[in-house]
Amino acid sequence: MASAGAADRFAGHTKLHLGCGPHVMEGWANLDLEAGEGAIAFDLTRPLPLADGAITHVYSEHFLEHLTREQGLALMRECHRVLVPGGVLRVSTPDLAKMVMEYLMSRTTEWRDMEWNPATPCQMMNEGMRLWGHQFLYDEKELRAMLVEAGFEAAQRLAWRQSGRAELRGLETRPYHGEIILEAVK
Repeated sequence: MASAGAADRFAGHTKLHLGCGPHVMEGWANLDLEAGEGAIAFDLTRPLPLADGAITHVYSEHFLEHLTREQGLALMRECHRVLVPGGVLRVSTPDLAKMVMEYLMSRTTEWRDMEWNPATPCQMMNEGMRLWGHQFLYDEKELRAMLVEAGFEAAQRLAWRQSGRAELRGLETRPYHGEIILEAVK
């Protein structure tokens, strides 16, 4: 557990937005290593300074792939720990299988709207796995297995910006490119 000062930064929040970058969401504790305005500076490779069962919702978009698998598992275990029974984790991350499919079809144009224009399929695979600080890319099977390993029951795959829970609808800020979007309940 972190110091009382660190825990004070989270006071009054029941929803966590992990690796928020510049996308600060109102009503959420927005965490990022280099926090901008409205966010909390926090290293998500460290234990969360929260009591067990203190949080109702956790959301992360395009962050998990910036951690090693071991760090990602530790973070997912922390999310499980801090969630209330019935609390929900929503994770959106690039899909390795989608990238492999684009590679096998020799397509390099999928992400042009994101200003990513690899010259060849080989460059696309290498850049997709190594640029932007990526450490570990998941396919759906691997991400589901990690969530179970972290203590969650089966996860449900959902469509971009869709959820059966109002608090988790419309959250994704990036254009959709076949990301894995899973919700797991504690």
